[in-house]
Amino acid sequence: MILWLKGVVFNVTTVDLKRKPADLQNLAPGTHPPFITFNGEVKTDVNKIEEFLEDVLSPPKYIKLGARHPESNTAGMDIFAKFSAYIKNSKPDGNEGKSLPERKGETRIQYF
Repeated sequence: MILWLKGVVFNVTTVDLKRKPADLQNLAPGTHPPFITFNGEVKTDVNKIEEFLEDVLSPPKYIKLGARHPESNTAGMDIFAKFSAYIKNSKPDGNEGKSLPERKGETRIQYF
């Protein structure tokens, strides 16, 4: 997705995991897709791949996909945590008698 958004030409290889080709087993033994090869170097961790692509495919040739304000990366975490706790709560009285719309007013994202 990152490569596509940046406008990079790339090849996708679809692999049947039950019948891995020998060259794939030699390329990244013991790992499962996704992974990426660049100049003979193999990246297997999804987060490392994302960071690597953002570093290598940087402006001015390629657009920057990261947030303009770093604080916005974590802006919705508290809302997500409270919403998840509300949904997963098996005891409705644990939500202190508040409906979801009432709880929604407790947390707000500030716009940058």
